[in-house]
Amino acid sequence: MNQRDNVTEQLKELLDMYEFSMDTLSKYLQLPVEQIRKLSEGDVGFLPEDATYRFNIFNKISFLYLSAVEDKDLKLCAFLKVLLSYHGLSKRAMAKMAGVEVKDIERMLSNPPKKVSENTKYKVAVTVMSLRFFLKDCEQENINC
Repeated sequence: MNQRDNVTEQLKELLDMYEFSMDTLSKYLQLPVEQIRKLSEGDVGFLPEDATYRFNIFNKISFLYLSAVEDKDLKLCAFLKVLLSYHGLSKRAMAKMAGVEVKDIERMLSNPPKKVSENTKYKVAVTVMSLRFFLKDCEQENINC
């Protein structure tokens, strides 16, 4: 599948190909369902002219779209890097929490990433997912954790 450059095409593909929930999109984008339908058809006329507002809406759609089409290992590595750099967790702590070896974390972070077993990726992914969920409030502006 080719990545779309046009955000309205991305939205249409999220709805049609991936059967993404219209209600979830409505809450996420803070737009009524009817406006999401219009947007997926290429109509952006109802959106405010404010460039920042449009940029934020378009980014949110692209983030969801990239979740479907982006390399999953690359995405896992990026989230792992956030936990290590932004939250200051160590590779050792991540490895212990995931039940893997430190060398497995280092392999995943190497450039290019070195092969680790699917079981190891699963353990790291579940740990990363739960930590990002619980630490997400620390990533908001003006909140210190």
